[in-house]
Amino acid sequence: MKIAISLILLEIVVSIACFGQASGAQPSSTLERMPELLETRFALSAAPPHLRGNATVYLLDPAKGYMLNRKGSNGVSCIVVRSDWQFEVPFRNDIYWPVCFDTEGSRTLLQDYMKTAELRASGMDANHVHREVTKKFGASDYPNPSRTGIAYMIAPVMRGFTAAPEPKTMNMPHYMFYAPNLTDADIGGNGFSKQYPFMLRMSPGRDDYIIMLVGESEKEKILTDSKDLLEDLCSYRNFLCTTAITKARMPTDKQ
Repeated sequence: MKIAISLILLEIVVSIACFGQASGAQPSSTLERMPELLETRFALSAAPPHLRGNATVYLLDPAKGYMLNRKGSNGVSCIVVRSDWQFEVPFRNDIYWPVCFDTEGSRTLLQDYMKTAELRASGMDANHVHREVTKKFGASDYPNPSRTGIAYMIAPVMRGFTAAPEPKTMNMPHYMFYAPNLTDADIGGNGFSKQYPFMLRMSPGRDDYIIMLVGESEKEKILTDSKDLLEDLCSYRNFLCTTAITKARMPTDKQ
């Protein structure tokens, strides 16, 4: 997921786009398939332990899109997001953030990522994918969330866009509650906060979330319990390694 602070989200995205144009940077957009077991473990790590055993898991086939790997029974669906589509930033191959949607999110928000992966696999660029996905919002066969719900993102590590010009790796487990059309003013949010909830509005009316970071002690427990997964992810891609820097990094950091 693109991680950003609600009050400066658009500015961050604009700065990312401008950086790429100014520097001539051309990040690779060719996705590689993750090892099946590693991707499954990583996807499920986004959910609380008691939900993992009966969750549905989709794995990414870069040539086709997300494929059902395991059908669950509790309504929770888990994936590792590899394509940020919301703000038309060029696709890359170094985005990795796990998320598990509840029943309502699986019915609605998950479909954005499923469609994105399918269109990207067909060769469509990020600008066109953005338009194809967003034009469907609210249609009878593509409804927005109808109620409050939750997307779990308590995985021990994630990599996505921040205030920095390039994607960054962070250890920032958090919860995302669906809150269609709410703003920080509605909930008393004040931009990014380690302690208090705040709004993240990526596609107003659809991708509106109340964000709540886990506490420091819970974060440390998640990292400790995920020691083997973190080691395997670090061995797979060095930019997924957990370090003192990634543990301290926040979305507001420019480096």
